[in-house]
Amino acid sequence: MEIPYTVTARKDTGLFNAKVGIWLFLASEVMLFGGLFSGYVFLRIYADYPWPERALPVLPGLINTFVLIGSSVTVVFAWAALKMRQWRRFQFFMAITIACAGIFMVLKGLEYNAKWNHQAVRMDDFTIVEGHTHKAVIDEDGHFHEVHEGDDPHGTPFKANAVIFKAERVSFSLVRAHESWIDSMLSQAEERHSKLVAQKQKGTTGIFLYGALVDFEADADKRKAAEEDIVKEYQTAEKIARKIGEKSLYIPDGTPLSYALLKKAREIFIAGRAHNAEIRTGILRTKWKDAHANHPDKGNWEIADEAKITPEDTAGQIVKVLSTLAFEMDPPVPLVLNRSWIKRPIPAKAEQAELRDDTTLAGALQDSPLALAVDAVDFRWMAQKAVEADKDPMKVIESSWIFSDKNEHAAEYKKLWKMHKKRIEKLEEHLVEKYKRDKLGNPKRVSTETERYRMGWKDLLQYAKAEEEGVFPGEEKFDDLRPSMTDGFTGPDHKNADVKRLHAFPELKVPHEKVAMASAFTPKWNTYYAIYFTLTGLHGLHVIGGALVLGYYLLFSKGLYRQNPEWLANRVEVGGLFWHFVDLVWIFLFPILYLM
Repeated sequence: MEIPYTVTARKDTGLFNAKVGIWLFLASEVMLFGGLFSGYVFLRIYADYPWPERALPVLPGLINTFVLIGSSVTVVFAWAALKMRQWRRFQFFMAITIACAGIFMVLKGLEYNAKWNHQAVRMDDFTIVEGHTHKAVIDEDGHFHEVHEGDDPHGTPFKANAVIFKAERVSFSLVRAHESWIDSMLSQAEERHSKLVAQKQKGTTGIFLYGALVDFEADADKRKAAEEDIVKEYQTAEKIARKIGEKSLYIPDGTPLSYALLKKAREIFIAGRAHNAEIRTGILRTKWKDAHANHPDKGNWEIADEAKITPEDTAGQIVKVLSTLAFEMDPPVPLVLNRSWIKRPIPAKAEQAELRDDTTLAGALQDSPLALAVDAVDFRWMAQKAVEADKDPMKVIESSWIFSDKNEHAAEYKKLWKMHKKRIEKLEEHLVEKYKRDKLGNPKRVSTETERYRMGWKDLLQYAKAEEEGVFPGEEKFDDLRPSMTDGFTGPDHKNADVKRLHAFPELKVPHEKVAMASAFTPKWNTYYAIYFTLTGLHGLHVIGGALVLGYYLLFSKGLYRQNPEWLANRVEVGGLFWHFVDLVWIFLFPILYLM
């Protein structure tokens, strides 16, 4: 049976089936993106922190806007060529459309890469610094050393955004321990000529794990005698875990740590928990049944005490289970822990660290500064908190840690801040001169909070050039020193010749205890970047999907063209409508995310 209106349009509506389908699909897409845009608006209006403004490089987004607009034109030309039965012209214009999609995604990839490699740090006083993280190494004693370009590092360099902890003992959760984290600790211990071995228990020669009652002797004295026999049986120089039953394990002291060992221990732990749960459930059922039989007229809450399980009820029926295993670092060595692994901030001079997989390290926190070359300093959140506390924002800012004697680079930041304040003072004078004052004597226009409390990378480079030239804010040449839109195509360029020559991006070492939050510019950093990646990522998937469909028409539709060119033209028209929608979404995304 032939389906009508697949090629020819209905006379009353002028529509064919696929066109109706694409309009319905686009209606659902409008609702999807409409919801996301609405979410963005509400997040911005009700944000409880200074919302990022013009935080994205404009030039790549602007180029992408023209690229998509151009591709919307060429896809129409491709459709028109099919209507005129000009196959070569169709191929030419469709190839341009797909090339535009490729250019769009390449630029978007460069932008994403810049964000993923750009560090942001919020300190405990709400100062926010942004920049490029340095590399570092640690020596045998756990001392932190930065590695600069051209240095010969002694050890494996790591990003100077980690926590260094000299571990003496590490306890792993059998339920949640992460294999990759364990492998990292083992490789670091091996590199520093140490090893993690099963911790010696006082008065014992190993650890016994029981997962089945048949292997577990409830009587403590008999169990001790049985365990002593097992120790004698396996008293060898080879330190490996031994099966002592179908679901039980003996781990001699000094057994090296491995994820396989923890995996075996986890299986035993789960088996023991399952056995104990089954026993307790059976006892509970019996007790409730007896309690109801003895007190038929009473409710559950009245007989609950009678149905409780006591240690005597389970004696000799359940096994002892261990949920953690402890290992000694022999000898103690410093470990580099990814900051994202840490469950909660570690106080200065702490002797314990807890990871998000419930691993616990005992030892000593080493000096773990977050070292970076700073390309932006943002005091807006600090100023907001100062206003809420009815304090002068400028006084609060100038008493912050970054300007204190505890910061070895404080002099550089004081000099930059002095230049910045002078620039804002001249800007406000200019605004008064241009826009005058109102009847109450207040300026009609004032500088924004972003201008007043934030020094971006262009500001830092401009101030460095101004210092070199001996130019000050307010002088005519000062504004000419500001980087243009083409400088730093995807953001701050730390390899720029002027930046390196002038040391425009000052160094900073943030002590570990001062770091309230650290992240690259990913969805983790704040809700702005969460919705930025959601919206642009979803839009990028639409670009890729649309390009694949249009690419299929270009490469594999010659047979359909020969058979029925009008049918292919209809398909291209439907694909073109989707492509126009993708373009329209970007036209909304660009000003909202890049310009506002």
